[in-house]
Amino acid sequence: MDPLSGKPHFPPPLTPIKGERTVNPRRRLAPLQPPPSLVPLPSSLPQGLSRKCAFTSTHTLSVHILPAAFPRAASSQGAIEIAPPEKFTGPSAKEERKRWLVDTAHAMLAEKMEIESAFPDPAIGVRASDVGLWGTVLRIRRNEKATAAAGEGKKGITLVTTHPIGFHKEIWEPAFRHLIEMTESASSSIRIEEMWSLEAVNHGDAALINGVHIPKLPDRSDYGRDIANFLIYHLPDGREAFGKDLPFQLPRLAESVGAERIKNGFVDRHVVPLGHSLGGDATALCGISYPKLFPAIILLETTLFPGSNSGSKRKPAIFVSTLGRRSSWPSREEAKKALLKSPLFQAFDPEVLDIYVEHGMFRDEKTGEIHLKCNPAWEASEFAEHRTMNEGWELLPTLDENVELRWIMGGRDDASNLVGGMETARLTVWRRSKNASNVKLPGAGHLLVQEKPKDVVNAPVIRRAFTDGSLAEDVATFLTRKFGSVGSSEYHPAKL
Repeated sequence: MDPLSGKPHFPPPLTPIKGERTVNPRRRLAPLQPPPSLVPLPSSLPQGLSRKCAFTSTHTLSVHILPAAFPRAASSQGAIEIAPPEKFTGPSAKEERKRWLVDTAHAMLAEKMEIESAFPDPAIGVRASDVGLWGTVLRIRRNEKATAAAGEGKKGITLVTTHPIGFHKEIWEPAFRHLIEMTESASSSIRIEEMWSLEAVNHGDAALINGVHIPKLPDRSDYGRDIANFLIYHLPDGREAFGKDLPFQLPRLAESVGAERIKNGFVDRHVVPLGHSLGGDATALCGISYPKLFPAIILLETTLFPGSNSGSKRKPAIFVSTLGRRSSWPSREEAKKALLKSPLFQAFDPEVLDIYVEHGMFRDEKTGEIHLKCNPAWEASEFAEHRTMNEGWELLPTLDENVELRWIMGGRDDASNLVGGMETARLTVWRRSKNASNVKLPGAGHLLVQEKPKDVVNAPVIRRAFTDGSLAEDVATFLTRKFGSVGSSEYHPAKL
């Protein structure tokens, strides 16, 4: 059992982990530079970017934009065009569409592998854009500065979250709400000053404002660079941020501020990233390149795996299903009804599903139809990536041992199918074995943020022992042990 939570975990290997052949990884994330120019913002911004409201009685929600990491990795030019189902007619329409999807998937895979080669074929036109993209980020901040009551020497806690393929910044809101409920209770020894949820540039509202400028076949490491770019150059100092509103566009900080953060971390806050799946891979790479930024990292169901894993062979099946998925409906009600026919979405917490329908989709003003913000082409393009996951897995042992590493994994047998199964997951969570721990959330699969964000038992948390295995519970437990007044060597559940 996991000593921290008392719940199931992956026990450490009894023998040393077998060595793997190298994939010759890029040892650090590419440097960050200010973009010479940015994609022009649309005249009418997505409705989601105007949100500003009370999130709870103690915290306020707002949404912000910032220049994304620049430059981006090189990509082939153009866009993946998906033929609509109505293009295929006649008695063999279904077979013809499936053949088209399979052919397109194979072409995407071949093109991505060519991009990653040492000398890409000039015919596919690989180049990096000289125009910067926009990033979007959701902020939830405490209305009153918690650190003032705790004393001048007490640092505030700041969480920075990232999401899986196909999702968006708002998907963390149910977990955030429950985490606030627990940590704002009278018996809690911690308070959370800020929670930030950073969107990938081809997902959510970021996808809507970047549009045709989104790389055809992106490099997953750029999401890691987006995290670093936000923390090093755009996250305001605590004295300018805690308990205060911020401008809609977060300004870039001075180079001297960024250099100091890279060297020594943050003076006035504990920054703890929570990275899930795609976002977990990005978070791990960011931590490896910029360890001083973090006293601890929480990784949730990453898709890191060794290059020798048979699952690392790029298979078209997931591309075919993603390219062919339905992406528009007459209404949000129809969208939800259709999604609930799928076992994937049936497993979601009801509040999470509602948030996905509300914030993961947008209304086309011309047709009135509801569309996914991350369209199937952009979603499928992320599945073409394998190099970054292999690189991250190989580099995990190089993560500074001063950075505490907490893994939150799905407890179901199928949770780790994307990386090759439970044995691969077990090896991954112990690959950086010092100052590391892990827990398996009972009943949760790979999408544990969507399935188990909060308590399924609606009783006050201070009146019962934690038994349900919710995500927010484990995060609160870890943060309390790490930063609470009880100290880092002892944990008392009653303190929450």
